Amino acid sequence: MLPLVFSSTLNADQRDELESLMFFHPEQGQHTSGINASVRSYGFPKIINEGGNLRIGIDGHEVQTLYAFVDRGSTKDLAGVVVYTRAHGDTLVLLHMAVRPEFCYSIGYKNELVLVRILVQLRAIAKQIRGIKRLSILYADKEISRALV
Repeated sequence: MLPLVFSSTLNADQRDELESLMFFHPEQGQHTSGINASVRSYGFPKIINEGGNLRIGIDGHEVQTLYAFVDRGSTKDLAGVVVYTRAHGDTLVLLHMAVRPEFCYSIGYKNELVLVRILVQLRAIAKQIRGIKRLSILYADKEISRALV
């Protein structure tokens, strides 16, 4: 199993990787309607550099970014990212998600379940936030609405 580690911070020198992952992913065309629905509802994501660290921001919303890295000892390769926010009082909404193509189920490491492991981590985060009882995910042209955490 690939050793994944999670963090809310990403060094500014990894901007090109983040841009490729968030805005130029080769499989994003398969998820256009879900991406467009999120953009229509919440706004367009942008990369923000704060003190040498990168995060995703959306004007008018307080969003959080969670990065997944493959731990290779001396280096950590960016494997995926999710952007989420609190909505409806008791719900955490996953707005955007991306996994590097070589770590996608459909292309590369089929048995590593990188996206599933990122979602498990997000669920663990949701459980730690006071008042959050549900997780909502825009995915594959459908909204998985308000699954219990």
